[in-house]
Amino acid sequence: TTTVRRAPDRRAHTAWSRRMKESSSFGNLWQAPTARRLAHATSQTSPADSHALGRLIGAAWVVVAYAARGVLRGYLGDSMQSGGGVPFWRCAFGVGMQLGVLPALLAALCASKGGGSPLFPTPRRLERWNEAWLRTPSGVWEWAFGYVFGLFFTFDLLLVPMKTNVLAHHVVCLAFHGWVFFSPQRPGLQLVIAGEAVLEFGTGGSNLSMLLPGSDAVRAFFLLAMSASNTYGAVLTVRWLRLQRGRWVWLTLLPTILGILALRQLHVVNEVYKRAHSPAPP
Repeated sequence: TTTVRRAPDRRAHTAWSRRMKESSSFGNLWQAPTARRLAHATSQTSPADSHALGRLIGAAWVVVAYAARGVLRGYLGDSMQSGGGVPFWRCAFGVGMQLGVLPALLAALCASKGGGSPLFPTPRRLERWNEAWLRTPSGVWEWAFGYVFGLFFTFDLLLVPMKTNVLAHHVVCLAFHGWVFFSPQRPGLQLVIAGEAVLEFGTGGSNLSMLLPGSDAVRAFFLLAMSASNTYGAVLTVRWLRLQRGRWVWLTLLPTILGILALRQLHVVNEVYKRAHSPAPP
């Protein structure tokens, strides 16, 4: 008798492989892109675990930030920028934080919730996430943003020489940030996170314009980013205040926050005025 050797059935092998992946508890995660896997994993953590992971991310940030400070000081020095109120190296550090790290944390938070654009969360989406947060305060990226942002401002207060107006701004912002994050069941946390990220993005444009004062493109980016961030920051402020209880919150925080936004926009107006009235180059 002649033995007939059958060729391997590739379709059967492919189907078997797919079933093995799907039957595994990690099958769907294994097939998903890295960002989706990370978002899924971090969205499934308990409140205690998510808080612990947030603290861990904050601790890692401290190590990186301190190393970056040494490198940037070596390259750029401690001279104070005119109009900026902080050393030149801090402008560069701020650009990385305000245009890179904080937007990335906000995008990670949006990705962990799923649906919609991760780069521009609408107030309604943020309010829905807050409703879920009040039921179960579980979210790695909420806590990660809270610790990194708070440590960023604490880093400035402890290690960065700054002018009085910048110091007062940092103290007010840090006090508000801590009050929101560590008040039990304080509504509107995600609105605050988005507002802080958006406003710092505008400030990042200002820092970038101080690093590259001769670039018309950078100046235009600064004017657009600061104006847009102030406008959206005002919208988020009003939406956040609508969720708060107690008239004192409106009476104290509304004028304070809107006053800060007005001063930021005045900075934009001053830049436009200086540009319009500066002498033409020879």
